[in-house]
Amino acid sequence: MEILESHNPIKMDELQAVEERIGFALPSEYKEFLLNHNGGRPVLDGVRHEGHHFDFVGYFYAIRGEMYHDDFVRQLGEHNGMIPEGYLPFGESPGGDVFCISMKEPAVGAVYHWDHEEANYDGEPWEYNMTKLSTSLTQFLKELCVGE
Repeated sequence: MEILESHNPIKMDELQAVEERIGFALPSEYKEFLLNHNGGRPVLDGVRHEGHHFDFVGYFYAIRGEMYHDDFVRQLGEHNGMIPEGYLPFGESPGGDVFCISMKEPAVGAVYHWDHEEANYDGEPWEYNMTKLSTSLTQFLKELCVGE
């Protein structure tokens, strides 16, 4: 998979510092992704759902400092209270929707799409606007295609 504009490579000790800061362990599949591709834009950016074009990946979050818009820790904080608990944001579409990894049973590791236009901004976050796209991050990345 080719990713453009990936940021400076990070090391395991930097990931461990992030985990200490956020208070939980990141999924191993996501850690591997960050170690290999610290953010950036995928060349194949099309996302399909049930065989049809669904959205695009604008960029993946990076570990690079909270002063940057695409920083993972910053985005985790900005989406706190909007995205339901148990979903870990890892990237965005050009329109502001968010791609998340499920950290809750029975779908641990699955990738979901959070639609910001259907979010419950007036109360507790709900899952009504969450669409399951793939059973894992690896599968999600493999299924990225030419955008339509």
